[in-house]
Parts: sequence; C-alpha cells; structure tokens
Amino acid sequence: MKCIGHATPSIAIAIAIAIAIALIACTDLAAQNVLGPDATATGVTITNASNASVYANMVLGQPPASPPAGCTSLGTQIVSLTDANLVFTSSVAGKTVAFTPVSGVTDKGSYQMDKGETITYVPQTSACGQSSCSPAVTFNYFFTTGNTGFSNNNGCSNSAFPNATNLAEVSINFGINGSVGTTCANADDTDISAVNGVNALLKVTTAGSGWPAATSTAQNGPLGQNANKPGVFGWAATNCSGSSANAGYPNPSATCAAPQNAPRAPAGSDPMCATPGGLTYAPIVGPDGTKYCDERSDAGTCNNQRSAYVTGGNVQIAYLGPADSCTDVNAGPIFDSAQAQQVCPGVCTAPQQWNGQWTTTQPGVMSVCGCCAP
Repeated sequence: MKCIGHATPSIAIAIAIAIAIALIACTDLAAQNVLGPDATATGVTITNASNASVYANMVLGQPPASPPAGCTSLGTQIVSLTDANLVFTSSVAGKTVAFTPVSGVTDKGSYQMDKGETITYVPQTSACGQSSCSPAVTFNYFFTTGNTGFSNNNGCSNSAFPNATNLAEVSINFGINGSVGTTCANADDTDISAVNGVNALLKVTTAGSGWPAATSTAQNGPLGQNANKPGVFGWAATNCSGSSANAGYPNPSATCAAPQNAPRAPAGSDPMCATPGGLTYAPIVGPDGTKYCDERSDAGTCNNQRSAYVTGGNVQIAYLGPADSCTDVNAGPIFDSAQAQQVCPGVCTAPQQWNGQWTTTQPGVMSVCGCCAP
C-alpha cells in the first residue's frame, strides 16, 4: 500500500487564516472511515509549560467548499466553537475550558491558561451506520502573553507582533469521521509552522502507532534557527525544502512587513544563502532591497503525517515561552536527559533559567539548552 499526502502550513493567521487539510489519496485501500472494534480516536493535549499564564488562541480549520474528486462525503468535522463535540477538560480542579470567540465568527477564539495548566481535547464518538465515528478536526494554536492574539494580527510584522506568530497545526480523526471515497482525507497530521514568523517556542510530540519516528517530536527555535528541525516549517519556507521552498512566502512584501528578526543574507553585492547542509540558494529581496534567507531545510521532514486510517494515542502541544525571551545556549555534548539535568541549569545566565528543554545540534560534539527569562 502506498499513500500519498501533503500538508501546507498556513500563510496567514488571525482574521484570514486558511489551513489546507492534508488530503491523502490511497487508491489501493478501501476506505472504512469508521472506528474498528478495538480502535480509539486521537486526542490532543495543550500544556502551558512556561512560568506565567498565557492565552491559547485557537483557529478551527474549515473543509473545502466541495469534496475533491473521488470523495463524495467529507464526513463529520468540527468547524465551530459551538459544536457540542468540541469538549475540553482542564488539569486545574473546577476550571471550565471555554474558548471565547472572536466577535462575529465561530471558528476563532482564545482561552487563558494558568501556569502549568494542561487542557485536553476529549474526542466524542457517535453512531455511524452500524459502527461508530469520531468527528474530524483541524486545530491551529498560537500563543500570546496578553489577550491580543486576534488584534492587528494578519501574519505580518507590526508593533504588536514584531516577529509575527507561529502555529502548532494538528489535523486528527479524518480517517474515522464517516467520510466516503478513497480520496478523502484519512490520516492524522501535525507540524509547527513558522512560515509567518516566530513569537513563541512550541513543542509538538505524538504518541501512538503509525507516526514516523523521525518527526514524532517537533520543537521550533527563534527566527533563524528552524531549518532542518524535524516537524517544523521554517520562516518563509512554505514547501520546506528544494528549489521552490519559499514559493508563496507571505512576507516580506509591499503590504506585509518582514519579521523584525528575520534572518538576513550575508553581506556583499551578490550574497547567497545556504542550508545547514551547505546547499546554496538565492536570497529573498524585500521591497526596500533588504535581502533575507528563508529557513530552508535540506530534507522534507517538516510535516509529521501518520499512516492512513490509524488513530488513537495523543498529540501533545507544549507552549515553552515567548521566543524573544528564550535562547539556545551551547552546552557541549549532552547524551541523555539525566546529564541535561546536571549541565543545563549552569549554562543559563541570570535572569534566564533553564526551561527543561535541550537538543543535540552536532551528535557527540554539541548540544544546546533552552534558557528563558522568567
């Protein structure tokens, strides 16, 4: 069996977010699109792992205007905050999870998370013919320290969002939502999109069978540090890698300012950008002549797509802190979490503190620790 799929990260958030759900054509597998006798639906948890409260801003993906050819029914999807199937619980005793909708719409809303709080999306099931289904849903989360997520936020740099915002994108339960047709979406899918910019450090981890090991954990860094990060689309790299990686990039343009910390091209009259692996490519030239390097990866590992019709387990989204208060600090080689516990607290310089995250950048040679201001 060979299934073909592609997910495109969003290139505009807030008022005009448009998420393209991964559509997977699997012509040699009969679509069941219902829960098997031992199957469960996929859940999602969102954790505020920072040192302060934060607003989780959610945008629900919308289905296409009409099903693709060969897909006669898209099944049941959650597209509104008022949907009775949109059920969350909180780790804080007695706290009710309710996303306050943006005025005039039902697919965008915000919820203030306490420090350390985890909220859990609990998938619901219902009768589906002689079996059961669970509604599909596409979640798009971005995080802001104040309740400003949908104010003056169109994916461009401005005074409120000087580095734009990045998204944790999750599409789940499309294979068990009652859709009909072999070209209907049928696989869970996640990524972190830094295509517009980076305002927060996010981590997405997948648990359950059928997820690729190479992308099962995704974590973005500040602007300029996202090329070759598994499960992460870098700034302006809408297609992740290759000659057309920055085709359709949202900024910079005459009407959409570049992020303040967008990576600049090297100095010189004819500079070239380079991937971490050394592949060179021409820079993006902004309206004012400034030259930028999109965060282009060497391999197409920016998308984390599960096997078709496999559900269950959990997608875990963690907000680690605002990107402008966090930096990755070189710490020498770190080989396991126990060693990180010993090394990382000492490499962060006050007032920054270790945020509990570490990543190996050069196996056996160098690792970095995440250091954030409280």
